[in-house]
Amino acid sequence: MTLKKLADKDELGNPVAHFFKSGNVLRSKDNDQLTQLKSLVPNKWINDTKVEYDVWYDFPSDQRIHGYVYTDVLTQFLYIRVASCMWATDAMKRAVKTDITEEGERLFAEMANNCGDKYRLRKKGLAYECVIFLAGTNILDKVTDWEKVDKAVAQGAKLKCHPLTAAPAYEHLVHKYGDAVIEKKVSGHELLNNAQVVGCCENSEMGIAGLAKGKTVHSFSKNDQWCTYSAIYRALSDKGQLSADKLKAILSCKDSGLIPASIEYPEERINQFFFQYGQEEHVAPRNFSGRVQPVNRAYG
Repeated sequence: MTLKKLADKDELGNPVAHFFKSGNVLRSKDNDQLTQLKSLVPNKWINDTKVEYDVWYDFPSDQRIHGYVYTDVLTQFLYIRVASCMWATDAMKRAVKTDITEEGERLFAEMANNCGDKYRLRKKGLAYECVIFLAGTNILDKVTDWEKVDKAVAQGAKLKCHPLTAAPAYEHLVHKYGDAVIEKKVSGHELLNNAQVVGCCENSEMGIAGLAKGKTVHSFSKNDQWCTYSAIYRALSDKGQLSADKLKAILSCKDSGLIPASIEYPEERINQFFFQYGQEEHVAPRNFSGRVQPVNRAYG
């Protein structure tokens, strides 16, 4: 079947959509290279299943495919996956078994050297040994293991607020942790580059970037919560540590759903990702104001 291009709705590169997601925190122009990449992603796939931007939903205990979702990663990649914990996990478990290619090695190096802030943030020359990158307000309490955060802060870790942290949440964090809290509009990638140890939850791309940069990465996620990058982080885990070679394998895998902007023919990877599910049963979405009605939906 022919892939259909995305409509002008809630999608990557749509300024109205980004305004409602991030308000006065502007997105960096480094994301611009992904706009053309996004135009290659289909709006719908088999049986009119939707391909939606920056959301997550899951249909537990159902092996049928109800839809697909995608998000932008590190200003360099799109990450497309089936909207299912089971299918997303399966994709990454297979990807980490891929032989590492020259392209995978190159993409790993590009991730280490070229990734930047998703939002327009300020560089202030701050340097700390350990920085924990917190989730946004909407999922902050839901996904964060606060007992583990408390122990890390007691040992000197700093807490970087997500750029979209609401003022009441920020004030609460300052009241609880004092000067361990770093203001939300400080550049996360400058802090990442200057740190030796990086912490985050599985909603965050910063641990993936930290792994590529040779940092020690620790998870502060609750184990029973599923986030945007949970399938990737859990596939990368090797005896409690994240494996750089497994990340290189994912980047080498042409049907993993991780689509680089820098390759010559990204549409080949996009097509290969969708075509691998061509024989699976797809469930036509029920129409709830033009969107899929999920069993479990979360952002972040």
